[in-house]
Amino acid sequence: MTTTPEQPVAGGVSPRRRYFEPKRRSKLRRWITGTSQKTGRSVGRLLFDTEGRPRPWLRTLLFDAYQRPRPGLEGVVFKEPGRPRRPFADWLSHADDTLAPLVAHLPFPSPDEGGRRAVLVVVAGDAAPVEGLVRTLEPEHSVILLRLDGRTESVAGAVLVSIDVAASRAPRPVLLDALARRAAACRPLFAVTVGLDVADAADLLEQRNVPVVTLAGSPESYAGRHEALERVLDRAGAVAFPSEVARSAALALLPRFAGRRRLVVASAPEEVAAIGREIGAELDNELALVLATGPERLEMLAIVREDDPPGEIDIPARLATLIANWRRKALLRRHPNRPPLRRPFSGFHPLIYAEHHPVACFDGRRYPLSHWIERGRPEGPWTMPVIGPPAAPVASGLRTALHGHFFYTDLLPELLQRLSANASRPDLFLTTDTAAKVEELRAMTADYPARVRIDIVPNIGRDVGPFLTALRDALTGGGYDVFLHVHGKKTKGRRRAIGDPWRNFLWENLIGGEHAMLDAVLAHMAAHPGVGLVFPEDTHLLDWARNARVAEELRRDMGLTEPMGTYVDFPVGNMFAVRPAALAPVLALGLDWQDYPAEPIPDDGTVMHGLERLLPMVVRKAGLGVAAVRVPGTDWD
Repeated sequence: MTTTPEQPVAGGVSPRRRYFEPKRRSKLRRWITGTSQKTGRSVGRLLFDTEGRPRPWLRTLLFDAYQRPRPGLEGVVFKEPGRPRRPFADWLSHADDTLAPLVAHLPFPSPDEGGRRAVLVVVAGDAAPVEGLVRTLEPEHSVILLRLDGRTESVAGAVLVSIDVAASRAPRPVLLDALARRAAACRPLFAVTVGLDVADAADLLEQRNVPVVTLAGSPESYAGRHEALERVLDRAGAVAFPSEVARSAALALLPRFAGRRRLVVASAPEEVAAIGREIGAELDNELALVLATGPERLEMLAIVREDDPPGEIDIPARLATLIANWRRKALLRRHPNRPPLRRPFSGFHPLIYAEHHPVACFDGRRYPLSHWIERGRPEGPWTMPVIGPPAAPVASGLRTALHGHFFYTDLLPELLQRLSANASRPDLFLTTDTAAKVEELRAMTADYPARVRIDIVPNIGRDVGPFLTALRDALTGGGYDVFLHVHGKKTKGRRRAIGDPWRNFLWENLIGGEHAMLDAVLAHMAAHPGVGLVFPEDTHLLDWARNARVAEELRRDMGLTEPMGTYVDFPVGNMFAVRPAALAPVLALGLDWQDYPAEPIPDDGTVMHGLERLLPMVVRKAGLGVAAVRVPGTDWD
């Protein structure tokens, strides 16, 4: 049955503003922005060639022969340490290619030569102090003795690799980084660096994810080596002191490291080898732990991305890279979500977990997913249950309605087609902005086998106003157990290319197509009365962006006390299934049309964007939980 459409609200939008609205750019500002962008593109063609490489004169001006910024010019090249500005990003991603020729002639052994994991021992000077360590390691490991002084005297049981770093024409940091890169290719279990003279080598090995035990030497060697001592205490996986006196002397000079782990007293070779094996096994253990736990929930790692190399994706290799990259970011204290991370494991948010476990995940460089699994997968805001495809369509006994806001009416047939994959037939509450569109929607739903209500609403509040304001009577009337909320999403402007993929992803997961996902969602909510909200699980890991101010205002008015944190898991795209009771805090706001900003609205920072991110918190405020729904292999960007 199709009802008569309601009339639009008269009077337009009043000047009343309850919530923050981002300032709109003036025509002058838009003109300035457009002009500067055009100018920037023109200048860019002068500075960079068609393959995105800086032109020769610009490379000579900004970089040395090894694609490293010249001293004092880092700020031109990098937005922050280790994060190149966009024009340089792709070109600098190949900077390692300049390192290989520097050390190509050195006789490093092949990985796992002889079936044994390698151990790297780095010295600059007399190698006699490591003879006992090599004898201890040699029965179980292939030992590589890397001499940085150019001497050719080896140690029995070790493969000698010698280079005179001081005599090289390449700058010491460049050459040591080349050595660290080449050494890492041998997949050593760990490395031992001897003395503070090679503190910089220890640092660069750790940056290449080679765990390092530094033998710190006697307290007398610390004099005048404050910077080197600080570097190993900060970066090395473990620091071994010959005595408690030496350990105390180091911490007296640098007391801020007193709480860090693995500052050990280990003078015997057996003790050094044991601590090396312990730190060396960490990455392998983390990888094995994750691969052994719910491997089917790693399916999102197999999704092909635009910059992936050709060929089949190796999930263990990709996961190992994620773990290694996390450890490197934590070591260098870089922003954990730059460049942006993806969710690695369905039902788990690594950044929220890391924020709640900073000592382990940032100070200890533990990968959040493996640490969570190791601790028994504790519940918290970092995890939620995930609903997968059902075995077959099964109609739900829940009283269900589906709200769809269609500014673009041509998308309704797609939604109806997706609904047909399910056995459930929810009542439809459709909203649009003109009488002509109402007639189009009425014609499309003439044969729909359940109730249909079509309302005219102002073109304001995007999809949020039509749901929370126009349908407040239906949401509060007690006639439905579950309401689904979707909209005919098309993205315009500079991001128009993501509109269709984003909508397809959301509808495929929440409504269905290949699978009866609406039936699956309703079955889960029927079996779990404590679940108040279900939404598609997005692989993107997001923060509050420009919504912090409006979110704080909304939190105040809804009485939300749950901490916001830096990151938030929410229905990205604002499509979900919800129990009306779970919306009690937001419905109590009594949002009216005057509370939504007029079109055109900013990309972020409005009351609609704030409510989208706050929705899981609202549901928890109402005493209910959240769950995710996911069709394996789906994504949108």
